[in-house]
Amino acid sequence: MTALLRAAAGLIIWAIVFASLYALQGLACALGWDKWQIAEASLARLVLLAVYTSGIGVLALLCWRYRPRVSRRQFLDRLAFAGAAAGLFSLIYTGLPVVAASICR
Repeated sequence: MTALLRAAAGLIIWAIVFASLYALQGLACALGWDKWQIAEASLARLVLLAVYTSGIGVLALLCWRYRPRVSRRQFLDRLAFAGAAAGLFSLIYTGLPVVAASICR
């Protein structure tokens, strides 16, 4: 059971961060966080960037922890690394609008 949870951990974390980004974006627009400026960036963008970069950090740490090693060649160990890498690349790709797009338009 633990090995299967490790194998799915990367995609589970991606789903949690992805859903959190969209929920926070809607909340930020509803509460007007895009109008509050902090260091030439809106509060909404700073909060979304904090969640985005922390999610990337957690998934990068998971990739490092589950990296392939010579002593561990079992299928579920390789699957855990592949799931963490898939979650990391998926979060980088699907979270790019946080960095590039407008927040509340």
